[in-house]
Amino acid sequence: MSDEPGDADDGDDESGANGAAGDRGGDATVAAARLRGKRAALGIVIVISVAFIAASTSQIIPAVFGVGFEPLPSAAAPDSPEGQCATGIRALAGALDRAGGRLSSVASAADDGATMAVLRSTLSPEWDRADAVHAACKRAVGGPSAWAALQRLRVAEEQSGRLDRDALTSVRRDVAAHLPADLR
Repeated sequence: MSDEPGDADDGDDESGANGAAGDRGGDATVAAARLRGKRAALGIVIVISVAFIAASTSQIIPAVFGVGFEPLPSAAAPDSPEGQCATGIRALAGALDRAGGRLSSVASAADDGATMAVLRSTLSPEWDRADAVHAACKRAVGGPSAWAALQRLRVAEEQSGRLDRDALTSVRRDVAAHLPADLR
């Protein structure tokens, strides 16, 4: 009996030496299983991330670029919600254009409060019935997006004292694109 670790006369060499090798084999299997688990978890996270990005993109792109909106119908009766919305949007947009023309001369000399007062006073009488137009647009097919385009134009006109009037061209085109062809 010697104290050498590799001696055969210990009697437990099969369990000792083979047991250590078996543990190393078990460690390798556990490590491989952990690696497969990590890969599966990362795969699930990637799939969920890609699905989230795709869903977000499919909602953001049309909203930003105005793709896929439905304009107000052309053949709508004047007393239908679509007809009331279209004529109301056109009248309100015209009032914004008229007010914007007056606003550019006042905006350079006055402060924001005076600019807003001039803008609001020149929006009458069309914008006095804006709530009725909004209600008609809520009921009309394509009306909510037309109303939203008009609101973007209104906000842009309010800020046009600080901006160049030519910067509003794309917003005006957006409003016109929502109107039926005969009202553009």
